[in-house]
Amino acid sequence: MILNKSQVIQDKREAILDAALDLLASCGFHGFSIKQLADKAGVAAGTVYLYFTDREDLIRQLHSEIVQTVAEAIFADNEPSADLWDQYQLICHNLWLFYLENPRVLLAKAQFDHLPPATLRSEIEQAWNLFKPLSDLYDKGRSQGTIKPLSNHILFGLSIGSLVFIARHRLLGFDDIDSEQFEFVIKASWDAISTQTTANFE
Repeated sequence: MILNKSQVIQDKREAILDAALDLLASCGFHGFSIKQLADKAGVAAGTVYLYFTDREDLIRQLHSEIVQTVAEAIFADNEPSADLWDQYQLICHNLWLFYLENPRVLLAKAQFDHLPPATLRSEIEQAWNLFKPLSDLYDKGRSQGTIKPLSNHILFGLSIGSLVFIARHRLLGFDDIDSEQFEFVIKASWDAISTQTTANFE
């Protein structure tokens, strides 16, 4: 996987994507040239264009692969028939662990917002296909009356989106969150979308 730096990367496309992730995390979207990318990937500059039409295409493909990897990680061991609160806790713990183990992804995440609006919208819509377990959780919660009647995009921003924001600030050194504090964060994010406060679960 492109997220495992210790892996010996044989495939040139994967090498380019891995180098792009490094540069996005450290330099930002406009902070590196194709030549710098090629040098870091250990390929000729022209090789980059054999796999990607331009910088936007490169970033778009990288984003798609990252979203798929994130989805596989956060929905691991998820049981759709389980209680919604239990499902949500598992997803949050999986997400937190993923970002602890893959800080480059967290640092690079904001850079994907530099994609053109139409491309970004398409990427977000495609991401929901991979995040269907979360969409199903929101849908089921709304139908049961346990989750507030808001769109999935808003619910995501109030819940999982807030965890991503907090994880990034932790990585940047603004907050040092231990396991006990993280449990409070999960409860607070659930309370933001649920009609039933987590105080009722104690």
